[in-house]
Amino acid sequence: MKLYLLMSDSKTLMDKKINEIIKKSPNVISYSYKDSTITDILEEASYVSFFEEEKFLIVKNTDFFSKGKLSEKDTEKLLQYFENPYPHTTLIFTTYEDIDKRKSITKKIEEIGDITVIKAPKNYDLFLAIKKQMSIYKVDDHVIRYMIEACLGSYDFLQNEIDKLSLKFKAGDTISLNEIKKIIVPNVNDNVFKFVDAVISKDAYQIFHLLEDFLTIKTDVLQLMNLLVREYRFIYYYKILERKCFSSIDIAKELKVQDWQLDKIRKEASKYHEDDIKDYLITLSKLDVNIKSGKYEKNTAFQSFLVNLLEY
Repeated sequence: MKLYLLMSDSKTLMDKKINEIIKKSPNVISYSYKDSTITDILEEASYVSFFEEEKFLIVKNTDFFSKGKLSEKDTEKLLQYFENPYPHTTLIFTTYEDIDKRKSITKKIEEIGDITVIKAPKNYDLFLAIKKQMSIYKVDDHVIRYMIEACLGSYDFLQNEIDKLSLKFKAGDTISLNEIKKIIVPNVNDNVFKFVDAVISKDAYQIFHLLEDFLTIKTDVLQLMNLLVREYRFIYYYKILERKCFSSIDIAKELKVQDWQLDKIRKEASKYHEDDIKDYLITLSKLDVNIKSGKYEKNTAFQSFLVNLLEY
């Protein structure tokens, strides 16, 4: 097989599939469609090696197999190459978006090549998959549930954290919840909290830098929205209690937060008017309903919210 189209919602599973295809070949070249043209890619694919070595060409982020658009000219170039590919090049296209099988280029790959869709396990299937991986240790189910929650249900996040466990524990060791919390919380949640802080501070660069990372590993933006709503609620309740002249001690009791958390909320609240926070909460609530009803595409809708937030 010389032509592949791979789709996955997991970078870990995508990399695993690619490695199965290239089989440790030393002759692997990678392109990103975002930084290249179809002409560049096909010139590389068609390059004639003097020694006729087998070459693997990986083309990443090919969104034109899904919602992205490709010009008629570029579509025709691809179809022509598919009809007469260079025999010593294995061409591998990858995408993290759902494939549109109605497109002519997709139909052609399905006809002469191989289309593989690899979805990461979700919900109970994710729990079973992680439990199986963790079976080399002695771990209670509630520890595995904590790991999944702390990693925002991200299969890729979980794989990174499980890899780290082998540096500290050996097969057969008992791993307690407290030990897991020491390892996972400071690492996985760090970027999540940085993202929420960046949104509250309206740090545009940090917001979209972190969001791009989250989208790459298919983090559900609804989870990010929930954490943001939680932070806005703290700020909103703080503003109300402050307006009612509650003491810091009473506010901390009402919000059920520690002193350091209250200091952080106080600093955040100083940047906003109470009505603004209320508007954000209402907007996010409506956004949540429209996303879950299928009216809005969640990634696009959340990014639009962030852009509008930065304009004010």
